[in-house]
Amino acid sequence: MRSKECRNRAALALLLGLALAALLASAAWAKEAADWRIRVKTAACAKGQRVLLGEIAEAVGETPKGLWDKLARLELWSAPRQGRVVTLTRDELGRQLRNHLGEVAQRCVLPVQLQVQGGGLVFDSQALSREVVAFLTQRTSRLEGEAELKDVQVPPALFLQAELDTIEIVLAGEIRPGRVPLLLLTKGPDGRILSRAAASVFMNLWRAVPCAARPINRNEPLTPERVTFRRKNLAYADNAWDGKGGPFRVLRSVPTGQPITMDNLEPLPLVVKGEKILLVYQGKGLHLAVKALALADGGMGSSVAVRNLQSNKVVLATVVDKDTVVVR
Repeated sequence: MRSKECRNRAALALLLGLALAALLASAAWAKEAADWRIRVKTAACAKGQRVLLGEIAEAVGETPKGLWDKLARLELWSAPRQGRVVTLTRDELGRQLRNHLGEVAQRCVLPVQLQVQGGGLVFDSQALSREVVAFLTQRTSRLEGEAELKDVQVPPALFLQAELDTIEIVLAGEIRPGRVPLLLLTKGPDGRILSRAAASVFMNLWRAVPCAARPINRNEPLTPERVTFRRKNLAYADNAWDGKGGPFRVLRSVPTGQPITMDNLEPLPLVVKGEKILLVYQGKGLHLAVKALALADGGMGSSVAVRNLQSNKVVLATVVDKDTVVVR
């Protein structure tokens, strides 16, 4: 019985090959027919007991009228059982197609491998990429600046065992410039997670950010004339300052045109090392003010060492404003 079935399939392949050869002999559309191909997918689902050519492949170009409809219904090898995935290498796939299609197999464009599942649904990499981009596009529209999504990385295919199963995309981290991690969850009708797969997208985010209008040296304050705004890709300017807050000074030198980052800023101290300030001695029945030299930087309420310019003595004093320190 099995031998008879094999002979029948071989005879059908031979008839298809002869029919195609006869069609190609027609001068009216020979040139048109020469341009079409059969592109085999990377992943597919077989609905019946045998895999159909139309389930694993699609016609590219304008095929002779009615020919692809016939080829698409051609039965190939036995389908996997429900929910099971079988992988065929390019060589294995080529042998199977030559056995079933004869000369027509020469028109097939083969992938590196083909995965076939028995029943269910499949999302190939192109479909998954579209879903991921749509998911992130909706969320990046709320970001300040111009978002650009590129280098989408998804699994080659994602299979659903039943037609009621669904795919859910969730963020595996925060949306920020650079590589955005995602998870692809397959879920059953009851919401139970059946499988997990990793995906990611690289996001460029273009925005005008504060940059050095001229070289800014270490410990220089960020004054308006030292800062300009330029359009930068935040994927390569991580932690850029937003221009708010301050007053600040830079911890390290910033070349002209380079973004100013938050990790290179510190609050501008009220008292700056090397500046002359007023040193006030204040006690019970005593109030004395003299000139002093700050020996360190200091913010409001901090203790700094200062040198009394009259006695040349060094004392610790508390900063009360940008011009005054107090010893109590």
